[in-house]
Amino acid sequence: MKPIAPTLLTLYADLVQSLSIPDERAGSVYRHDVKGQSYIYASIRTGQTRGKIYLGHAADPAAIAKADAIQMAAERQKARRKTVSVLRSAGLSGPDKELGRVLEVTAAAGLFQAGAVLVGTSAYQCYSPVVGAVLPPAGMMTRDADIATASLALTARRLGAEEGDAEIVSLEEILQGADPTFRGAPMLDHRAPPSRFRSASGFLVEVLTPMLRRTDQNPMPVPGLRAGAIPIQHMGWLIENPIWAVALHGSGALVRVPQPARYAVHKLLISQKRTMDTAKAAKDLDQAQALFECLGPADADALQDALDDARSRGKKGWAEPIDKALQMRGLNDWL
Repeated sequence: MKPIAPTLLTLYADLVQSLSIPDERAGSVYRHDVKGQSYIYASIRTGQTRGKIYLGHAADPAAIAKADAIQMAAERQKARRKTVSVLRSAGLSGPDKELGRVLEVTAAAGLFQAGAVLVGTSAYQCYSPVVGAVLPPAGMMTRDADIATASLALTARRLGAEEGDAEIVSLEEILQGADPTFRGAPMLDHRAPPSRFRSASGFLVEVLTPMLRRTDQNPMPVPGLRAGAIPIQHMGWLIENPIWAVALHGSGALVRVPQPARYAVHKLLISQKRTMDTAKAAKDLDQAQALFECLGPADADALQDALDDARSRGKKGWAEPIDKALQMRGLNDWL
């Protein structure tokens, strides 16, 4: 696989750092006069929507300072957008427009800061600059986004909400900022909160959570998002100690993703459990193999640690399927 030039990796690291620093929401500032009085507002775009925020009286020093901060944030956002464009032009992967908008609105709502982790192919798309090489594009096509949470107390913030605002904003409402047609998919039990959200174009967002026991309620309620989460085996192991990454869309969306070594081993594992979906199993193996080939020379210890830890969880449910998948892809050095 083609290594990524050090200059591009430095640009990416700067982008991660810039997005990690708490900042005002970027927007455009304008004044509105009412009965001879002037008031300051900000227009802030997220995904496909624009929100209007009242800042205060035009003579209020606090409102003026807030307006200045929003405008400076807009300049920084413009610089980040240029960086993302440079990285994409250099061949680094990023989400398509639909997925990019979903990640933009969920990141802006604070889901990842609150503990959510992006998993699945959407996360795999973020790994090239993390592992230092351009990953094969074949395993990157997706029309869904899987968001996992270990905490069922997950909440999000509304655009313009003040610090400490306790108002609940639903996941459906957040996703409608990316595409107004998003709706919660009906559940078999009509009283259960939706764990899947689908747009008119067919794009799917699913909420997942680690399975604690086979008798777990499905879906598990996530009241702070007015949503549910599907309990999934092995998910707790995958999302343990996630890392920050940037989805290269717009000015960059800061997301949390699994450690790439854990992601690779998890893909080996679940590829052997997809007995009814050979296409997805093959995609799992493609992604795992690509990450093994990147990380093997660069960070073999991380891969070995992930393999050892997974195998220690059990022979039948963990070690044997992992080793079978390694043999299938000729990764025998890791057996």
